[in-house]
Amino acid sequence: MTDYSNRQLKALDRISKKTSDAESHLARIEDSVPDRRHRTAQHETIKDIKSILKHARKVGEYDAKTDAKADEKLDKLSDTDGYDIKRYREEHHSLEKAKEVLAKAGKLE
Repeated sequence: MTDYSNRQLKALDRISKKTSDAESHLARIEDSVPDRRHRTAQHETIKDIKSILKHARKVGEYDAKTDAKADEKLDKLSDTDGYDIKRYREEHHSLEKAKEVLAKAGKLE
């Protein structure tokens, strides 16, 4: 799980670097003469935005993989090992059901 955390941190670091790069390129474009925009800065800004989006997708994938692994570990627990966790899940689910029933009956305010 730490491997995903390290990758996620690296991806977030790249996102912040590319964001600052894009801001500097945009400043260069804004400072240039209106009729002759800085083409290289425009191209670099587009590349930075694409990179930001790519790394943002990676961060989302790492989150999904981490959550999936955690769920898998919880599901593998036996009743004795994961009793508290499973009991909490059942109680939480039954509390939600009870709230729904009371709300339908008009007893819950």
